[in-house]
Amino acid sequence: MASDSSVCHGESLGEVRLTERMRRHVLPLWQRQLMHPFVVALGNGSLPRESFEFYIRQDAVFLDVLTKAFAYAVSKTNDHEEMEQFGKYILNTLLVESDLHRRYGERFGLTPAEMAATPMAPTNYAYTRHLLATATTGTLPELLTAVLPCAWIYAEIGRHLVATYPLHEEHPYAHWLATYASPDFDAVALWLRRRLDSYNIPPASCEETRLLNIFRISTCYEWAFWEMAWQREEWTY
Repeated sequence: MASDSSVCHGESLGEVRLTERMRRHVLPLWQRQLMHPFVVALGNGSLPRESFEFYIRQDAVFLDVLTKAFAYAVSKTNDHEEMEQFGKYILNTLLVESDLHRRYGERFGLTPAEMAATPMAPTNYAYTRHLLATATTGTLPELLTAVLPCAWIYAEIGRHLVATYPLHEEHPYAHWLATYASPDFDAVALWLRRRLDSYNIPPASCEETRLLNIFRISTCYEWAFWEMAWQREEWTY
């Protein structure tokens, strides 16, 4: 849970939205992501092609699992508007983000079949098992919490990198940066946050404790995903 020092003067935790409490709970790690060497090199264009190819292949198989997580979300609600929204995210993940991966795959001489056959690195495997476990056994708020850091962090990183490093036609990763800095992508995290905040889960409750822990784990895996790509992580046994 967020410490007292994270609460603004004159502001009680009860007045702070749930998703903001989540972000404050992991704020040091959240902010460090902007300074990760993979993220910095991605932004300024100096990231080696081999590192980005490793990342894009791992991210492609990660998105297959994220799509399944959104499919589980449909089964956890009777609200038709929610069902429709989750259906849109399923299609968006399959069409928009997957198209991004296909474009880079073509640049690297990889077929869609080769991309799909990429073995998961250890961190990717662990992260996706966390998402699937939450999707299959958790409540809808728990599932939304598990996927929120991915959408929220990428939108924040995309905006930060575009603001820090000017895009130009020669930038090798301009399409990636433009995708995640776009208002359309940011809208995904915004919707997830609004939906979670609507549950009005009180501070210091057992449910909040569970959600904070899920949010922390997913955020840790987001950091570990950058590190995995930077190190080009492999199974050692």
